[in-house]
Amino acid sequence: MRIVKLKGDYTGKRLERQTQAKESKCDIVLSFHFNAASSPNAAGAEVYYNNKPGAKEIAEKLLSVIVDILNVPNRGAKPSAGTRAAFIENYHCPTVLLEPLFITNPSEARLVHDLPTIQRLARAIAKTVFGRFKCIGIDVGHKFKTSNPNDKGARCVFSQGCTEAFHAELLADMTISELRTLAKQQEGTSK
Repeated sequence: MRIVKLKGDYTGKRLERQTQAKESKCDIVLSFHFNAASSPNAAGAEVYYNNKPGAKEIAEKLLSVIVDILNVPNRGAKPSAGTRAAFIENYHCPTVLLEPLFITNPSEARLVHDLPTIQRLARAIAKTVFGRFKCIGIDVGHKFKTSNPNDKGARCVFSQGCTEAFHAELLADMTISELRTLAKQQEGTSK
């Protein structure tokens, strides 16, 4: 199993991450984001999926895991076409965009500041996709854009400098670490 952390632009005419995923022969991309809204009461997890075979199935499994771990409302697994997540339609492989919770909701934002909770979520995400794919692309929303390197996404309700991009990258990096741990464990049992 290979893991590729995708970088560059991913919307508009500059589809650098999509190109990188294709060139790297990713057979799935996980796009890590967190939701935000003007109302502090907006709550729940939602997952978007592109129109590639298998994307809906993996989106539904990931959403179930997220809701179980975080105990947040289930906002559904949704097709990305025609939504703000439509950029994932430009990936050549199944792609799932994760919105585990609202960082603008105080009770949900507390969850992303609890490292054991985020570690459990990362482990569950990793277990859900491990063994199904040879190359996993990891996309962190609002990070590593060439056209707007200062984009950090929405602000977290708890901290001036804490942002969607910060939390998304932390969850993505923990998921990568969990995937690598699972791969090492598998190697050890196959010897």
